[in-house]
Amino acid sequence: MIIKRKKTAVRAIFLYMLMTFGLWMFLNSYTNSYNRLSGEKISPAELDVHGDMAYIEVIDHEINLDLSAIAPESRLYCGAYLLSPDELRLTCYLISLCNRLGLHT
Repeated sequence: MIIKRKKTAVRAIFLYMLMTFGLWMFLNSYTNSYNRLSGEKISPAELDVHGDMAYIEVIDHEINLDLSAIAPESRLYCGAYLLSPDELRLTCYLISLCNRLGLHT
């Protein structure tokens, strides 16, 4: 019974890694391919935050998000923080640390 659970866990981890690396490889190869008409490189993803608006662009598709709903004064701020994945929390922490230390460009 224990071996069956371990096999299931190993399969789930392998499938997750396969999907994650497959998506990363697709985005990486897409952005490293050059347009035949011009030598410009395509950016896989961009994030611009201006005031209460966030502009996310992923492979030429742009999403505009209003951040006023999750402002620190809002009641949804704590819920949004608790529901966010650990990777996102770590990324936000590292970005804020770089901003405090003056390492941003």
